Amino acid sequence: MALAEIFRPERSYVWPFTMRLTLHAFTYLTPLLLLIVVSLQPWEEPNLLFFDVIVAAEVAPECCSVAYGFMSQLGILIWTTTAAACLFSGVLMAINGFPKSLTGFAIAAGILTGWLAIDDAFLLHEKVFPTLGIPQGAVLLIYISATLFYVIKSWKIIVHSDLLLLSAAGITFIASVGIDLILDTPNWVHLEDSAKFFGICCWASFHIATLLKIMAVKQIYHADN
Repeated sequence: MALAEIFRPERSYVWPFTMRLTLHAFTYLTPLLLLIVVSLQPWEEPNLLFFDVIVAAEVAPECCSVAYGFMSQLGILIWTTTAAACLFSGVLMAINGFPKSLTGFAIAAGILTGWLAIDDAFLLHEKVFPTLGIPQGAVLLIYISATLFYVIKSWKIIVHSDLLLLSAAGITFIASVGIDLILDTPNWVHLEDSAKFFGICCWASFHIATLLKIMAVKQIYHADN
């Protein structure tokens, strides 16, 4: 099954308008509502819920609360789930004879997302690499370059997918990195990590929705033939 066959315009009925609307509403409203609730809840200082667990324990007036690092941990779970979904889809595609471009897209997305999950979990660009003499800015530049390379290599698939979701992820990631580099102070962690969490949700939604569409079209193709 050729790549062009999967993305034929007449197969766009796999994602009807109502389904796309639901996907976008869920992707945007769920993190927004969660961020609002976490920001307004009266039990814990909101920044402590956005800090990484270790950082929250270090700066908290008293230790410890199970709520510390809640948003950070939730973001890592979404990273990890997305990486697992992409890698598993890539293996299934390889086994079932999908075009190499689709298999490569899924596996590359899984590896990139998995590494970002590891970085987020172990503070690689914030703590580990700087202690090894590699500046945080250099590490972030490498991550941005790797992401751009992935997008360029997968552009044929991306342009036939939901660009709005990927654009939303990119814009909020850039905003998060900008806040981190320009306003390098704990006072802004709330805003920085809110942007990052929203971006993670959009990134996850884009990749999982794209892979589901590819799988669905493959099934329809076989049913029609």
